[in-house]
Parts: sequence; structure tokens; C-alpha cells
Amino acid sequence: MYLPPCHAYPKRVRLEIRHQSMTITPPTHGRETRQMLRNLGCVLVFLASSCSEKSSENSRDKQTELLGEDLNAPFTFRVASVREQQAYEQREREFDPSNDGWNSETFHGDTTAQLKVLAKSLSANTPPSILSPGASATVLRPENLVTIFENDGMRVLRGPSDAPAKERPLPVQLQELTRPLHESGGNVSIRFKQFRVRPPSNGTATSSSTVLYKAKASSPARELVQNATWVIDWIYDDTSSSYLIESIRPDNFEEVNLKRSPDLVSSGQGQTLFTDRTEELIERLPRGGLIHWGANELSVRGLYQNGRGLIGLALGDANGDGIDDIYLPQYRDLPNMLFLSQPDGSLKEVAANSGLNWLDETTVALFADFDNDGDQDLVVGTRERMAIHENTDGSGMNFKRVLDVPQADTSSLAAADYDGDGLLDLYVCNYLSSVGDETVTLSDAVYNALDGGANRLYRNVGNFKFDDVTKSTGMDVDATRLSLAASWEDFDNDNDVDLYVANDFGPNSLYLNNGGRFTQVAADMGADDPSFGMSITWGDINRDGFMDACISNMFSAAGNRITAQPQFEEDLAEGLEVDRIAYLARGNTLLVSKNGMTFDEQSAQAGMVNTQWTWGTLFADFDNSGDLDLMAMNGYVTGPTVDDL
Repeated sequence: MYLPPCHAYPKRVRLEIRHQSMTITPPTHGRETRQMLRNLGCVLVFLASSCSEKSSENSRDKQTELLGEDLNAPFTFRVASVREQQAYEQREREFDPSNDGWNSETFHGDTTAQLKVLAKSLSANTPPSILSPGASATVLRPENLVTIFENDGMRVLRGPSDAPAKERPLPVQLQELTRPLHESGGNVSIRFKQFRVRPPSNGTATSSSTVLYKAKASSPARELVQNATWVIDWIYDDTSSSYLIESIRPDNFEEVNLKRSPDLVSSGQGQTLFTDRTEELIERLPRGGLIHWGANELSVRGLYQNGRGLIGLALGDANGDGIDDIYLPQYRDLPNMLFLSQPDGSLKEVAANSGLNWLDETTVALFADFDNDGDQDLVVGTRERMAIHENTDGSGMNFKRVLDVPQADTSSLAAADYDGDGLLDLYVCNYLSSVGDETVTLSDAVYNALDGGANRLYRNVGNFKFDDVTKSTGMDVDATRLSLAASWEDFDNDNDVDLYVANDFGPNSLYLNNGGRFTQVAADMGADDPSFGMSITWGDINRDGFMDACISNMFSAAGNRITAQPQFEEDLAEGLEVDRIAYLARGNTLLVSKNGMTFDEQSAQAGMVNTQWTWGTLFADFDNSGDLDLMAMNGYVTGPTVDDL
């Protein structure tokens, strides 16, 4: 049986990760499936270790010299013994969808290979070789593009809604599409991502796929980006034994033009939207820079130790100088870090001197003034406890641990004064119910999990004393749903804060505050979004006075492809619903408030469903235009190649 990546797999999977070994034990569904799942752990660990950055250019150059090859070449397994070679060949057979009847994934593999050929041809501005005779397309790049946004050297253009649908020769259309990319003489890169397939059925030659098209051209004069969705009709060519493109029907074309004129560059505008200054402003760490530390140390330790490498840093003005400082949690046996902002804009690491260099495996932290003395205290969450530290003198150099509360597996912290008594209270999300054996268990109820750790609401009663009021306030309802994030907001404008909780493997929770008691109203208000909730951000995107919400979820191309196939429903375990599983791979959710009474789901209309594997989103006015923008943080441990978007 073919295994969809990660969350897309609908059966119970038990992941046991101890040091550098990984064992996966599925239910008894056949020898091949069991063997495949046992080997998957080795594949994941190998992939994780292969994507680590080298600690210095010298080590990178040395390794390149020893291997005699480009480190950015496509990923391949390297085996050294007959036994390893046999295991590798067995893995390849088990991962080959043609061996278990998944014709749609075989078709996906064949057409994806052809799309890579097309991408290479278009990037090099050479005639594509994978078009059928007479191939056609409707207009790929509309002539009369409409500017929908322009600010500080950046223009966003889209096609008119009444663009002509007349079929034209495809080679000409592809030339017209890529002509602006090649005009500036810069580097052109084109990628495709296939997320829907309709393979040929028995006795027919008709087949199609839906792909994301993304192109980028970078030159000294400008950066140009094109995005679109294509529906491609394929025809199998017996002569070449491959699929050829017969027609393309485009949709949602968008072009982003970022100018790099001398005037804009000299004024600090137009060169880039953001500049990464991490290595410049953060002092070098003992084992390399922060980027190396994060990519090399933390990702691998995360896989080995718990399989869920979630770390949330904290921003807050620890020393009262008016500039935010950073507390950076780390994995077990690595000291947590506190970076204090300096007058020149740099950051100095002072955790050892401030009493915050924990060695416990820390997952999340939060700055907040819990004692109303005007400085930021710090709460730290680990996989076993929550600890609050008092900022004793406001200098950021003297933190004292004043409270320790056992927890299961803390994944998020959110502070607000829910009862209006002038003291900040604290909500704690606990993902798993137990982490003693470093085991992650994915629930059988893949879209309705209730077997997570128990979330807690703590009421601040003063002097760093907190009462657990979870049950008495009604917060115990749906409090074990594998929660990953929580955020307070007065979404109904009744002058008290409500709480949204994003849950993994099922519906989210929205707790309506009624005088200090809460009612779970997510389903009633159209805000439950039963998916893989990763994070929640609030913002009034339409400026109607009511807060809207964006929930980060996973967009999975494989999940979209596989769940749409009839075979998926046939193979599905009894009691599971195809539509609900398919929704899990859909992507982000935008909830627009209707006068604080209910929410409308408007993700597709806003064009923000697909930001890939998204862990977090944030509303903010990044360009000072008066409108809220949305930033999405995405990605996952992968190999050294950059094949996806």
C-alpha cells in the first residue's frame, strides 16, 4: 500500500524515537506495509541528517573535494554493503506505487518527470520537447494585466476576469509567458507542483493533472515572480513511451514585479522586501552561527528525541530599554539563550548570567508582567513542567524561578486578564498526555482526536500564585484535543477576552467569555475548522471593527492527490469519512467575522489557502499601507534539493 506523507496517512501509527533509532509499528495490514513502515524511520533520519548545513565553508569545500561532486545534486542513497544494498532495493520496491496498484501515483511520477523537463526548457528559453503535435492553450499570460497593488517599487498584477478563452498554439503561449522573465538577462528559475491527477482509465487515453506554476527571474534591475494554476491535459505517446502535453487551461495568473532601480536602492527601498541580518547581529555561537545551530543541531535532535520539533521563542523588553529582547528555547542538553538588544542594534547572549540557561528540553516561552511591577517576567514551558521566573530588578540580568507547575507536553502559552481583576492570567496548551517514553501516537480519530494532554487555565491571584480554574470556568470542554496554539482576543466586542485554540487532528475550539465563565462555541459559529491546526492569528482585515482570524494548516500536494482517488475510499478503514480526511490536506483557513456573531470561511477568495506546510501565520502591516498583510512560516525537514515551492 502506498503511504501518503505524514498527516495524510489515515491509520494509527506509533512512532518510537530513542536516540538514533526509530521504529514504526502499524496495525496488522499486511507484511509489505509493516516492512515499509519499519523502514520509514531510517529514511526520515537519513533525510534529516543529509540536509544539515556544514559548520564552515572550509568543511563544505573539503567534503565536496572528497566526494568529488556537487552537494546540491539530487539526493541519492549511498550504500556500502550487500545487506544495505538489499535493504535499499527492498525500500525502493515498497515505495514504488506501481507495485501496489496505485496507478494515480505512477501517473503522477511519470508526468512530474515531464514537468521537470518542461521547467528546464522554459528556464533556459529553449523549445520544450514534451508537447504533442497541435498542443494548445488558452492565454497563459493575459495581455491587459491589471495592477491590484503598488507600493515602494513593488507591483502586483493579475489578469482581468474577462480574459479571452480562445485556444492558441501552446509553443507561442509559452514563449509569451516567459518572455518577461528573460528580458532582463538574469537568472530564471521555474518550478511545478502537481496536486491533482486524473490518470487514464481503462480503454481511454484521456488524462489530466492540476499543477502550481511558479517562476522567478532575478537580475540587477528587478525581480519578477509569476504564479498560476494550470489544468494540463496529457496524451500518452507510444513512440517515446511518455506522456505529452496536449493542452493547458490556466487560472489565477499573478505577476509580482520588484524593481531595483538606483533611486530605490539608494533610498533603502525596492532592493529586497526583507533583509536577513541574523549572522550580522547575533554573536557567533560556540559551534557555529545561529543558522547552522538551528538547521544542524536542533532539527536532528528534534527527530531523534521526540519526532515533534516544536520550539517557540519569546519576544519582550527584558531590560526596560524600549527594545524587544529574545529568549530562545533549545532542545534537551543545550542551554536556552537570552539575547539582549544592544544600542547598536546587535544582540548579546546573557542567559548564563541571568539565570535562564536551562538544559531542560524547552518547547515554548512567554514574556509577560505577571506582578504588575512594570517589567517583563518570563514563563518557560518544557515537555514536563511550566516555570515562571520573576524579573527581580527589571535589568534582564536577574531572573528568579518563583513557580514550578507539572505539565504533560507544553506546546503554547497565552496570557490575558480574562476576569478583569487587573492581573494577567495564563492559558497552557499541552499537546500529548505523556512524554515519559518519548513516544508520539497519532490518533485513530485522525480528524476528531481527543487523546491529547489536558490544557489548563491558571488564574493569577497575586504574588506569583496561580489557581487552576480550568474546570470551574468551563475550560475543561474539548481540552484534550492535541492543542498546538492559543490566542486571546475580544472577537465579539463585549469588553472581555475570548480564546481560540488551534488543535491538531481535529476541530479547533473557540471559548466565549461570559463574565469569567466560558462556553465552547466553535462549531456553532462556523469556526471549528477540523484540520491540522498549527497556529492562530487575529486581525481586522476588512476594517469593520471586528476581529477576523487565520488558522495555519498543512497544504499537502500528495494528500490532495491521493484522497481524490476512488481507490483511497475503497482502502479506507471502516468509519472514516473521505471528505473529512481530504479537508486535512486542504491548507490554511481564513475566518471573516460577521459582526462578532458568526464567521464566514473565505480562504479561497483571499488567495491564502496554499502556503505549503505552514506552521504559523501573522497579520501585520508590513508595508505601512494601512492594510493588514499576512506572513506565513512554512517548511519541513527535507533533502538538499529544492524541488518544491
